[in-house]
Amino acid sequence: MVNNMVKKILDKRNYIILVVIIILFIWILFFNEKKIYMETFNYYGETITYKIYDKVNHKKITEEINNIYKKYDDIDLSGKLDEDKKTLVEYGKILYYKTDGYIDVTSGKLLENIKSDKEYNFKSEIEKVEIKENKLVNDIDFNFENIIGSYATNEVLYYFKQNDIKKYIVSEDGDITAGDYYDKGEYSISINKPNSDEVLYLINLENKSMATRNTVSKFKSYMVNPKTSKKESKYDGVVVIADDNLTANMLVNSLYLMDMDEGKKLVNDYHAEALWINDEITMTEGFDKYIKNN
Repeated sequence: MVNNMVKKILDKRNYIILVVIIILFIWILFFNEKKIYMETFNYYGETITYKIYDKVNHKKITEEINNIYKKYDDIDLSGKLDEDKKTLVEYGKILYYKTDGYIDVTSGKLLENIKSDKEYNFKSEIEKVEIKENKLVNDIDFNFENIIGSYATNEVLYYFKQNDIKKYIVSEDGDITAGDYYDKGEYSISINKPNSDEVLYLINLENKSMATRNTVSKFKSYMVNPKTSKKESKYDGVVVIADDNLTANMLVNSLYLMDMDEGKKLVNDYHAEALWINDEITMTEGFDKYIKNN
């Protein structure tokens, strides 16, 4: 009789242990591994939100992202330049030629004067941008305001690629970069009519970037045209979809200042698509393939 009681107790305990193991296994399989990473960062006056659907170490990924953004939080180019700052300066110089001068990182003094509502006759100093022995040869007033966010975010995305992080969506003050679709869904992003809650289109985005500029935003340096030394606004809004966030950012900042025909040519050069919002909506031929039909 005693042996039977002991056997029953052991059987019951084994059953409880088995149930605990099953519950633990289910938790690891469906909750721990599938827990979505979501974090918001504030740098360069921008709000940047990451949502990652792959399994990641949350603490480590947050530290890595912060470390990347902090490198460019205070850009002091007065002394010896490290490799990160040298690469940033060179990238800024390249942008000038890619955009025919619509993005000019030597326009710091122009931006400063326009923010103070002062006139300033700007002349590009891009040809004076030269680095020797890890130092700038000439003293230049740089303006990285309209490129620094996308530049640092691109570095984070490169870190993702190196670490096989594929399922994510990033929002950088409304500019969106999407990776692979997550397990049970796709990324749908709305394009709204500027200064309105009216949704014009829903966009499906996968392994692409979408950048938007409009008149609703507070003052931004993308509104300053270095070719005319004036703050300009040709359109109510411009949207660009490109293969990566650097290209999308470069194109949308340029298109906002360009005549539409000139903008269409530039977009075509980079195999991207664009949409212009005024009283009427104009889009490049391939833009509609991203529009969600239902």
